[in-house]
Amino acid sequence: MQVPFTKMNSQGNDFIIIDNTVLDYQFSNTQIKSICARKTIGCDQLLILDVKDKNHIGCKIFNQDGSSAEQCGNGLRAIMLFLNREYRFISCTIYVNLIPYLATYISQNKIQVNMGYATFIEDIPASGSCNKITRDNFFYKVTVNDDESSWSFLYAYLSVGNPHCIVFSEDSFIYKDKISNCLNSLYEEGVNISFILNLDEFLEETKTVLELRVNERGAGWTKSCGSGATATGAFVLRYISLPQYGLKNINGVKIRQEGGELYVEHNASNSLGEPELILCGPSVFEYDGIWND
Repeated sequence: MQVPFTKMNSQGNDFIIIDNTVLDYQFSNTQIKSICARKTIGCDQLLILDVKDKNHIGCKIFNQDGSSAEQCGNGLRAIMLFLNREYRFISCTIYVNLIPYLATYISQNKIQVNMGYATFIEDIPASGSCNKITRDNFFYKVTVNDDESSWSFLYAYLSVGNPHCIVFSEDSFIYKDKISNCLNSLYEEGVNISFILNLDEFLEETKTVLELRVNERGAGWTKSCGSGATATGAFVLRYISLPQYGLKNINGVKIRQEGGELYVEHNASNSLGEPELILCGPSVFEYDGIWND
């Protein structure tokens, strides 16, 4: 079987896009893992498209380990660039797991995706391998006692179409592996984990670019994660509106990861006052090729 594909890259987060509209290939889990493996073509995620028209682009997203992903902000920008190159679409609606995402091509360096609304989950989870969990406002404090010491960290749990833990306490990245293991023990299906490295600096000067590192579910540590940036933007824009900060006039934040900068902003609110989140950033075409099974 010969399958045409396009390789795209969103800030070091690389994708293989297969337009399956006409060919209608049925890929097995083994084939998906083979395509994604670095010893063959290699990618962080495989994106399989079904282009009905610009108002309905079906998309299935698969991780390197063959598991399905609920969505991917960087991948959605890569898809929009692909659709602009191949179909000349300027805007379109991409459906992932029946959820629509409106994407707009402005330039290769400025592709916007409406990521919808953030849902903050405030139920305290079972403690897993963490010793103690308490809730404070819309986030949690976790205390861990291990053989070496007792330490704690703060995080928020929210969904932007896929689940994210935003870890924001100072110096928490020092314990990144222990915190990742702790949080994955709390959520059986796994979770994307974002570490904000400089929130205190941002609170002092909101023009500061937020520094972020993401341990992505199914992919591990990535150079860039669009949904992680979106979830982090949603958290920060809510956090800075707390009474002790009162910075309610901030509508957007710049977020820098190893792969580059993304911008997350609030758009119009729905009837419940929940703002839509707009993710903006670049994507680039790498090459076209043929995968031989």
